[in-house]
Amino acid sequence: MTVTAELVGRDLHLTVEGIEQPFVVRPLPGRAGLQATNTYLNGAAGVARAEEMADVIIMCVDGARLDPTTDWWVPVPEDEQTNYARIGLELSQAEADSVLMPAFFWQTTLGLDGVRTYIEGGEGIAGTVKATGALVARLGRLSPQTSPRTVSDALTSAASTPSTSSRPGGAKPGKQPQDKRPKKPKPRKG
Repeated sequence: MTVTAELVGRDLHLTVEGIEQPFVVRPLPGRAGLQATNTYLNGAAGVARAEEMADVIIMCVDGARLDPTTDWWVPVPEDEQTNYARIGLELSQAEADSVLMPAFFWQTTLGLDGVRTYIEGGEGIAGTVKATGALVARLGRLSPQTSPRTVSDALTSAASTPSTSSRPGGAKPGKQPQDKRPKKPKPRKG
């Protein structure tokens, strides 16, 4: 199965071999793309919930709206999720992955380079690993060191970084429980 990607104006057109009409993906606002990126990386590290990951994918293929009550980007209403509905009706799960993941990587700071990395990486799991590695490296999550790190290592260290993708109302990012906080040094006498 092969997917091809083309930028038409500001939209990404993803064409799946054997499917006549391309999937047209419109760009997300930058803040929504950043939220999607943070949530995805936290999900890849096992920190984000499945519901949050599903919302990211829907937002990346069909768009997002800012919820004014929470200041959090959410997927457009179900009746506006045309790509996601089409994907579910026309494509197998493997084919769906080859549309959903390029749409996600395109919405990140990688843009079209992320889509190309995914496709040239072999699509599927191999393409996802390569494009995720490129994203992690682009965001500076890989610190320089003498031996090369794997994407898994980078994601593990990213998971230990305080999350900024938690929905409002959850635990405050970076706040540690009382018993885990470093102890303050006692003042010296004398």
